[in-house]
Amino acid sequence: MSPRPALLEQIGSDVVQFQDASAEFDATVGKVLALGRADLACLTQIHFGGPTPLGAVAREADVARLELAGYVQREAAGGGQRLVLTSHAREWIDTLWGPLQADGHQLMAGLPEEHLRIVAGFLKAARAIQDRHATRVARLLQEPGTSRAARQRGGLSPAALRRVQLYVEAHLAEPIRVGALAQRSGLSVFHFTRAFRQSTGMTPHVWVQQRRVERARDLLSNSSLPLGDIALAVGFSSQSHFTTVFHKLTGLTPAVIRRDQR
Repeated sequence: MSPRPALLEQIGSDVVQFQDASAEFDATVGKVLALGRADLACLTQIHFGGPTPLGAVAREADVARLELAGYVQREAAGGGQRLVLTSHAREWIDTLWGPLQADGHQLMAGLPEEHLRIVAGFLKAARAIQDRHATRVARLLQEPGTSRAARQRGGLSPAALRRVQLYVEAHLAEPIRVGALAQRSGLSVFHFTRAFRQSTGMTPHVWVQQRRVERARDLLSNSSLPLGDIALAVGFSSQSHFTTVFHKLTGLTPAVIRRDQR
């Protein structure tokens, strides 16, 4: 391996390890302060941003929890309220984060200004990439076919439904048991089956068969695989079973679809 690819691989590995170490540090700080991740983010925002309007920080319940813990307090500001850190919180911040911040400043002090500019530019660009992909991943939580009303009536959450769908897509060539799908939703088989039907309008078994048939149609149109091989590739035990289910769901046979594509 040439020096550049090896260096890039090392940087990627170091970034991951740095992120893991940062997450572990924050988790430990959270245990010391008896606070969750969102609470720590709130304290960080106030610490670096100064007194912060009440509505711009967190929900009322989160603010009340931080007040009870003695970390924030309210003060009047321009007809409204804002949050400030208490001396108790500042002492903890100095104790927990202060040494880490000092070591970071010392590390950066040894770099020439031109190197600091490169680091600053890299971090800005990396943050933009991370934000873009965070948005992409967040879209997986919003499944278009899952209405809010359906979820309120007992359907799966968008995240749970998406986990199930992704699992099915990755295992279409294999036997797919309802128990495995239920496990990915965090529900019992009984409750999962009911919730899945509420969300999709069909049972898990029927939905999986539809996905198998849709994948088969794609293979029939875009490959030269024999029908028997396609049947196995999408999880049917035999070509005859494949043909039966395919005809039931589409009104056509796989052979007709293949013929029409030629």
